[in-house]
Amino acid sequence: MNMNSISFWIIFYLIMLALSVIIGYLKGNIIAGFLLGYVLGPIGLILILLSKDRRTIQCHACLEKIHKHSYICPHCQTKVQHKHKKLIN
Repeated sequence: MNMNSISFWIIFYLIMLALSVIIGYLKGNIIAGFLLGYVLGPIGLILILLSKDRRTIQCHACLEKIHKHSYICPHCQTKVQHKHKKLIN
């Protein structure tokens, strides 16, 4: 292997890492984006692209995606019902 092919693979890997982190940030899962990009490179990028967007939920009335901290749906103006986890004592 010459120096050009080594530098190509290093740059390719760093680009995949950066893209995974950016997409992870946009989906509200930056740590998973970094770890998947760091450990798996291009495969991690594909996995983070296929992962669920953690910043949005679906409105129960109009089925549009809305921000998870919304109280009223901006599309249909209904009150959003958030699912709360039950605590077991």
